[in-house]
Amino acid sequence: MFSIDMASLDYAELHCHSAFSFLSGANQPETLVERAREVGLYALALTDTLDLGGIPRFGQSAREAGIAGIIGAELIMEDEFQLVLLACDLTGYSNISSLISKSRMNNERGEARVKYDDLFANSDGLIVLSGDENGAIASALYRGEETRAVKYLRRLKEVFASRFYIEVCNHHLAQESRVARRLIEMAVSSGVNWVVANSAFYARPADRIIHDALVCLKHRVTLDKAGRRLRPNGSWYIRSPEEMLAIWRDDLTGIKNSLFIADQCRFRLGWLDPPLPDYHMSEQIASSITDAPPSLKSLNYSELLRYLVFRGAAERYGELTSSSVHLKQLEHELALINSLKLAPYFLIMWDIVRFAQLRGIAVQGRGSAANSAVCYCLKITAVDPIAMDLLFERFLSEGRSEPPDIDLDIAHHEREQVLQYVYNKYGRAHAAMVCEVITYRGRSAVRDAAFVLGFSQEQADMLASLAGHSEARGAAARLAGSEGDLLSPLGFAPDDRRIQLLIKIVSGLHQLPRHRSIHVGGFVLSARPVSEVVPIEPASMADRTVIQWDKDDLDLVGLIKIDLLGLGMLTMIQEALKLLQRHRGITLDIGKLDMKDASIYAMLQKADTVGVFQVESRAQMNILPKLKPVCFYDIIVSIAIVRPGPIQGNIIHPYLRRRQGLEPVRYLHPSLEPILKRTLGVPLFQEQGMKLAVIAAGFTASQADQLRKVMSHKRSVEKMAKLCHALAEGMAGRGFSQEAIETVTHQLRAFASYGFPESHAASFSLLVYASAYLKRYFPAEFYCAMLNAQPMGFYSPSSLIGDARRHGVVVLPADLAFSSWNCTLEPILSASPDRKEFEQISEQISVQISEQTLRQETAAADFLPRSVSAEPAATVFALRLGLRFIDGLGSRSAVLLEAALKQGPFRSLADVVERSGFSAAELKILARAGAFETFVKGRRQALWQVLSLLSPRPATPLLDYLTGCANSTDSEVELPDMTEIENVIADYSTAGLTTGAHPMTFYRAWCRKRSIVSCLGLRNGIDGDEVEVAGGVICRQRPETAKGFVFLTLEDESGMANVVVNPKVFEVYRRLILDNPYLRVRGRLQLEQGVCNVIAKHFDVLPALKDSGVASTECATSDEAAAHSRDRSQSASQNAVELTSRNFR
Repeated sequence: MFSIDMASLDYAELHCHSAFSFLSGANQPETLVERAREVGLYALALTDTLDLGGIPRFGQSAREAGIAGIIGAELIMEDEFQLVLLACDLTGYSNISSLISKSRMNNERGEARVKYDDLFANSDGLIVLSGDENGAIASALYRGEETRAVKYLRRLKEVFASRFYIEVCNHHLAQESRVARRLIEMAVSSGVNWVVANSAFYARPADRIIHDALVCLKHRVTLDKAGRRLRPNGSWYIRSPEEMLAIWRDDLTGIKNSLFIADQCRFRLGWLDPPLPDYHMSEQIASSITDAPPSLKSLNYSELLRYLVFRGAAERYGELTSSSVHLKQLEHELALINSLKLAPYFLIMWDIVRFAQLRGIAVQGRGSAANSAVCYCLKITAVDPIAMDLLFERFLSEGRSEPPDIDLDIAHHEREQVLQYVYNKYGRAHAAMVCEVITYRGRSAVRDAAFVLGFSQEQADMLASLAGHSEARGAAARLAGSEGDLLSPLGFAPDDRRIQLLIKIVSGLHQLPRHRSIHVGGFVLSARPVSEVVPIEPASMADRTVIQWDKDDLDLVGLIKIDLLGLGMLTMIQEALKLLQRHRGITLDIGKLDMKDASIYAMLQKADTVGVFQVESRAQMNILPKLKPVCFYDIIVSIAIVRPGPIQGNIIHPYLRRRQGLEPVRYLHPSLEPILKRTLGVPLFQEQGMKLAVIAAGFTASQADQLRKVMSHKRSVEKMAKLCHALAEGMAGRGFSQEAIETVTHQLRAFASYGFPESHAASFSLLVYASAYLKRYFPAEFYCAMLNAQPMGFYSPSSLIGDARRHGVVVLPADLAFSSWNCTLEPILSASPDRKEFEQISEQISVQISEQTLRQETAAADFLPRSVSAEPAATVFALRLGLRFIDGLGSRSAVLLEAALKQGPFRSLADVVERSGFSAAELKILARAGAFETFVKGRRQALWQVLSLLSPRPATPLLDYLTGCANSTDSEVELPDMTEIENVIADYSTAGLTTGAHPMTFYRAWCRKRSIVSCLGLRNGIDGDEVEVAGGVICRQRPETAKGFVFLTLEDESGMANVVVNPKVFEVYRRLILDNPYLRVRGRLQLEQGVCNVIAKHFDVLPALKDSGVASTECATSDEAAAHSRDRSQSASQNAVELTSRNFR
């Protein structure tokens, strides 16, 4: 308990809002604590409106600042009045959390209200303040309803007795002095205590504008029209004790009581210590353990964990001897796990993994868990940390102040089964999803500030475009001229008052919480109901609850999070393995692949990585030919090196130069060589940063753990700066040179922007190798599985199909005679192919031969992903597209299709119409997509027959007369085929992809006349050449670390090309680049170490096909097709074309 010394002019602020009073509070919890320390407050209470989201950070910062941090909340009651609750002890805190949870769960979003009956039933451990002018008692007095005010007072006094206080404020409002006097008189006459508070919504008077802006956003009004929605003056800030004593000098009772209450509210977050639920092994899990001892289920947690670990160790490592390094490491880890009482946690994680494995669901642990031999032996992770020399302390240590973090990647299509297993095993009251607090960034801050200040939508868009990818504070600096005058060219006056105010608001919104979203896979489990530990809310998905704490704040209160993350690559690999088993009888274990296969590394060196996990991006494709991986550890390096931390720390180029022998490997100090030897003298991984801090600066285990947290979490730039100061002092004390100190601190400071743990990169590298292996040896299965796992990865289905064809995979169109909902594999030709099948296969092969011939025109033949000849690479199976990619079909269509196919394949269009259950709209969509080609030649003909089957001819000849078919039957109507271009256009309009010719094929002759080379043809050039290239834009990127540069990826029938656009060129061609799907680019060719880029100077659009010289050929084809129609149905066909054409628009 704190002692009270009135001579010190102490005061405790008991009613204060942070930004977690969304769209109201103007400051982070840490800023409020900073203000409290600055003005010398005795204590500060955080009382956000129906929200405890800010208390982890509030509690930590208060503890660090030496301020008594009181936990509370402001409730909105069922009658719309407010009350303030403060937690005296753990029971009081749990009651606050439960009340907020119930109000959130039982009301619509944004309408949460607390019932008085619920409050009275959960009143223990609480001190209650009557609230400011929005409280029931003060509000009644403002309205002159004294009787009602007395009634409220008596009701609350009856329940809370001496724990109820009348709150009295002074914000210099009209009538406020009268109301304040009457509140004090009522308190005295009723035997109720009273206390003063300031109901602060911002830390300092200067922050009022941020509060006002947030209130405007809350009510969706501009600042000039907000009126009485805004507070009338700037008094709602954290006042100093001197200010409060000056205001209340005539009666200090209210100030004394603030100190008394502060001493009564002793609850601190450290008291929570939320325990995990008990672990009980189910019969299903127990029975899956062969040769288990009868006493298995009677073992305690430590004994059971030890049994499972050494059972797994026998399989992973073989027989362990007493001198075995494996045995020593396992014993070390188990001893620490037991001392920290974490055995139940590891058993819970093992149980989840075991459940998934028994269900055939692909699952793999990653992150820092891969540093643990225990996790490896439990088969939670797949990386041997002993063989990889990974740092266990990155995962768990004595000095670590938070629980370990095990992340599980699960095949994303089957993740829901695992989630429901966890919910059902531990109960919905004891499990909840984690939230992610979305904070203001540059563009969102500019847009919201522009709205508040009355800028038009067009002006707001222009201003937001200047923010780039900066944080809000960086955006404000750009608008203020840190990079020159960006405003004047857009017609804004930099010294305009609204612009200056906008800059101030944007800066003030920096990293403030904007809204919450559900985390992609974070779960919390608790032996107590979760709602007693942290408030819960209904998630947007049914049967989900989400807590109010951000994922990065859980460690501050010791709440253990488990991450059950959906990973598309696991889905893809699992699907590919099933296809291999089904079609080839091959059972492949990706955990037992030959990790030294030279052809896999050769493929990676050529950046032939479209679809390969983690290394398919433009940046990775630029790094791989320079890095030239030759072993598994090189893959680990390649994953970790293309991250913001190494990029901003200027680590990439020194590493590559040293790897290529262009500069010697050197160490800033001999003591650093053991740490940095594998990465050629530069730190790439978080573990290296931790070791470096211990060896070079004498960091303790606790300090090294703080460094780990800063390198792992967002909002860490400021904290990293403080740690780097301590690092510099420690290095100086150990004799490091100033150059070494500056280099190391610069490199580690960059890790605050995100650097990879080595263990995380190692786990991902297994999936890199596995996906590369499948692509290299089983391309048909690889691409089929990749398409079925969509959406995932970096590339669209259209680009994946193009890459598949370039790798010799025959891709066949969706067709109701052969297709399922998902993509499938089928023999290239059956034993006795009929004419239609032969024609369809031949057509696909001819298109692909044409594309590959173009690819052979390049001199850089070794760049081709596979050995390419006049024939496509030999493939046993063709890839048949499923109907899943056709726009307008959905889950209902999938269910109907699969049900119909169980009765047998479709035999005709009429069979489809009769058995499928597809609606008329769905059948028309399928006709437009060419999905009836086997049954009816041509899309127009198919659509006409669909219309005929759906609309039986009436007895009267009216329809015949209207369509010109009075003298013909449906079977006699023969419509002209669509041209090749028309078919490709129809493919893209109905599915966003084609198995026909790439659109750039139709421009190729036009391009050759103008010396516009193909994407792959760029490799025939010489570094520095002036070149022109054209293609479809499949990717536009403007990374935060690229200093305004924009990167485009173009694609044509030969492959892909990278285009680099400097900021000035981008500003000139911004709209053209952003608005056009196909571009023509002129620039300087950059060929370096197998990496090809075009440094853009000029952009243009491609002409319409009708203007490109292709149109005449296409028209002739169309005319020829029309001429072959039978004479007697010619008129009917023309009218039918008009009818069907309407359906293609």
